[in-house]
Amino acid sequence: MNILFLNTTGGFFGGVEQNIALAAKGLTELGHVCSFAYAKGSGIEQDAFNALFTHVWDVGKTSLIEVIQNNQIEVVYIHKWESIEKLLSLRPNVRLVRMVHDHDLYCPRRHKYYAYNRSVCTHKAGLVCYLDLAFVTKDKGRIRYYSIHKHLKELQRNQALDLCIVGSRYMQNELERNGFSREKVSVLPPCIKIEAPEQMQSEGEPSLIYVGQLIRGKGVDVLLKAHAVLVNRHKRPVQLHIIGTGNDEGRLKDMVAELHTQEYVVFHGWVSHEHLSSYYAQAHIAVVPSIWPEPFGMVGLEAMLLEKPVVGSRIGGIPDWLEHEKTGYLFDVKSVDTLTMCLLDLIDNPKKAREFGKNGRKRALELYSFEAYIQALERLLKGAV
Repeated sequence: MNILFLNTTGGFFGGVEQNIALAAKGLTELGHVCSFAYAKGSGIEQDAFNALFTHVWDVGKTSLIEVIQNNQIEVVYIHKWESIEKLLSLRPNVRLVRMVHDHDLYCPRRHKYYAYNRSVCTHKAGLVCYLDLAFVTKDKGRIRYYSIHKHLKELQRNQALDLCIVGSRYMQNELERNGFSREKVSVLPPCIKIEAPEQMQSEGEPSLIYVGQLIRGKGVDVLLKAHAVLVNRHKRPVQLHIIGTGNDEGRLKDMVAELHTQEYVVFHGWVSHEHLSSYYAQAHIAVVPSIWPEPFGMVGLEAMLLEKPVVGSRIGGIPDWLEHEKTGYLFDVKSVDTLTMCLLDLIDNPKKAREFGKNGRKRALELYSFEAYIQALERLLKGAV
């Protein structure tokens, strides 16, 4: 196949771009020709990212439709992209497949919870979005108007795609809730591709690790409060390592100061994917405390591969991969008390933590291998049953 990957951003900007890179590498190894088109570069390892593709186009400078027509593209594999209106004119000569990574397509607010109380929204996009004032948005500190009508039109256009791929049953249900037919939505959990260090069992004092963006929907504030309880209650110091950046970082650091836990919390900032394994290796427990419904929760899966027990919110796609009381614990969303109890249990029972970690690695290797993912993706892009 001659496949064009399409994404707003180029380079190793985030999880979406990491998924694109892994898929391109695997499909190229299977003999397919992979090209890439983007609207803007991120500047993050851009040259290394571009080297994964036979051709790379900046469609801010050239016509996307001409790129597709002049290069005999057979499949356009769409990722984050604002409008597919022009692409629909290419059908049926070009197969259009989209990977729906998050809630942007069917949620004008993009995080699938209400603005006023941060509880999860269970409605389809429409009237409820107006009631929640989703037409008001902030852009660089300025209040702007967002067209919900335009958003709903784009949502309707996407129903005409040949296929949408999602990472979890939660995402599949959300697309169906918003009018997508079941036969046009396939669940394909993300693959794991992270190098395991020689030493995966941690030594020394108990420690926790959080990996992800520092934004309100990720629930890091819930984790900080639970960690403060551990620091005050536990006889041994419990370190918390936070990896990532985001617009909530300042507030979270202020919270650490208010909780008087600065001695036990380390903000490491952004860490490249290739170096993450060493941070996981030094931790005892990985925590995924999300408040928003995670479309999948890739970081938890990476931790499982590295034999770490995971404590995650019972929300979104997380229950798809986290087996409660087998590979870790699921806790009630936003509940500091239940999160604290889960963490205490694993800290006080290192044998159980190690058992959960081993179970997690086995599950990750069996169900989420890179090879199985690429083969399944190849079938979906081809349109094979």
